[in-house]
Amino acid sequence: MHKRHIITGAPGTGKTTLIRALEKEGYLCFREVSREIIKDQQQTGNNKTPWGDLLGFVRLVYQQTINELQKPVKEYTFVDRGLPDTIAYLKTKSHTIPKYLLNFPFENNYASTVFLAPFWEEIYTNDPQRPQSIEEAIQIHKYLLEVYQSLNFNIQILPKATLTKRVDFIQSII
Repeated sequence: MHKRHIITGAPGTGKTTLIRALEKEGYLCFREVSREIIKDQQQTGNNKTPWGDLLGFVRLVYQQTINELQKPVKEYTFVDRGLPDTIAYLKTKSHTIPKYLLNFPFENNYASTVFLAPFWEEIYTNDPQRPQSIEEAIQIHKYLLEVYQSLNFNIQILPKATLTKRVDFIQSII
């Protein structure tokens, strides 16, 4: 069974742009589940967001990710964020981590190598789905590192470089 490679990082670090570039290279990629949920919640006037009903948001992300994980994948498949990101976001808000996340078989679904986009102030921007301040983004980065390390993933830090160099970096590792 093929596993998904996670591309993670704080908000505004170029993950979505990188996913789109990998798609253009012919890789199977899955877009960020949480971003789509946030858009849907905003459009429908609901508050299951990281800054509203965080636990409701986490349940939606989990359910949608489980559905996505049922889809067959190719040898090299990438996802814009993985379920460990959800744990990191909960930690930034000092929330208890639900057992369904703590007991999730990450190693059965995700490749052991994770690509982490470091916080990069020069490219950081806000938008309606990414309202975090620079300070919050830096804190999220810290917790992402902590969570992925605690789950024994091999973290590869993406270079603060051009999109082409980032794609080349990933291709050199996989």
